[in-house]
Amino acid sequence: MTRDFFESAVERHARRVFTFASYLLGDAGEAEDVTQEVLIKLWERGPEIELDRLGAWLLTVTRNACTDQLRRRRRTAEVIPIRRLTETPAETPSSEPSPERRASGSQLGAHIRRALNGLKEPARSVVILREIQGLSYREISDVTDIPINTIRVTLHRARRRLRESLKEVHSNAAIC
Repeated sequence: MTRDFFESAVERHARRVFTFASYLLGDAGEAEDVTQEVLIKLWERGPEIELDRLGAWLLTVTRNACTDQLRRRRRTAEVIPIRRLTETPAETPSSEPSPERRASGSQLGAHIRRALNGLKEPARSVVILREIQGLSYREISDVTDIPINTIRVTLHRARRRLRESLKEVHSNAAIC
């Protein structure tokens, strides 16, 4: 792998890898570690990877690395503070909304992230890859190694669960 190709690939894909890892792990520090691990694997195995599958390969490696990290997290006896997606992984400053709108938006975002955390794998990964990363069904299938029809069904069911979960939060908020 040439250095120019590697730098170009990092420039194009590092943010997507980090964002995906952040959503799966819920911890920016761990997501940075996983991103670095994935990019090292890219450097080591770059010549073996088909260029048209590079994005899918990177996200597959990211998903596997996150799964490994979650397993390690479970095995450790120490308590690790986990935000579990209570903060947006890649917050970027934008025009300042009103305080009311900001509070409402952050509450809604927190509810959505909690609902996402309530999904089991592979539903959570499928939703993140489709709705947040914007991948096509084919790309999601390549990343997860799940047939496209199964992706569609999984996504449909996950969206329904998210809708129900958010409906409960909305109805509880209206009562208060």
